[in-house]
Order: sequence, then structure tokens, then C-alpha cells
Amino acid sequence: MTQHFIKLGEGYGDVYELMTLIDSMPERVQHLLALHTHKNGEDVTSFAAIMKPTTQGHFLPIYICLEGMPKPVEGKSHKRYQAFQQVSERIDVPIIEFDVQPSTNFHDESLYFQQLIAVLRLNHLLPPI
Repeated sequence: MTQHFIKLGEGYGDVYELMTLIDSMPERVQHLLALHTHKNGEDVTSFAAIMKPTTQGHFLPIYICLEGMPKPVEGKSHKRYQAFQQVSERIDVPIIEFDVQPSTNFHDESLYFQQLIAVLRLNHLLPPI
């Protein structure tokens, strides 16, 4: 089984693209993630959706909007985070939240994604290969 991150981008519009993907394939969504980190002096969040593997090829995509949203603080969440929560409620898949290292701690973005895959496997959110 191939497990691969598909980066949609870091902007606000990319979050809506992720939500559209989730809404168009709700039966394929296995987990929804909010990955919190501290990057360049700011607390930011990445949104991700782990999909169920494809029948042919056993490809398991993880769609991600990388470190583009402000991290919600207690008592105050942002419009896009609220929209992500609404999608979560609509498809009845809870958002799993993690604190992770920022991508800037890694020489290459692919190394960062490999580290995230390892974290997700250790937490049994991804199956072993």
C-alpha cells in the first residue's frame, strides 16, 4: 500500500478545496486531522483528510493544507476552522488534533511528510505497509 501526502497549498482557498473533496467523497474519508504547530513566531494549523485506500493500486492519499491557518485559541475559533468542524459533523468523522513540529525543521518537505506518516502510523491512524 502506498501512503502519500497530497499538498493542496497553504492559502485560505485551499481549505475550501479540501472541504469540497471531503464533501464529494464522504464515504472515503477515514480520518480528519488538525495538526497544530509553531512556525515563524505564529501558532498555525494544518488541516488534513486521510482517505481510505483505492481498490485498484491500494493508494492511500492524505490531502493536506499545510500550516496556513491560524491556530484556534480557547473561546475563539476562526471561520475556516468552524467550516472544517461543520464538515466533520456533516460526515460524522471527528477531527483528531495533534501538536507537531513545523515543516521548517526539515531540510526537505518530503522528509517532513515522512515524519508525519510515521507519527500517524504510531498512533494507528495509518495502517502499516
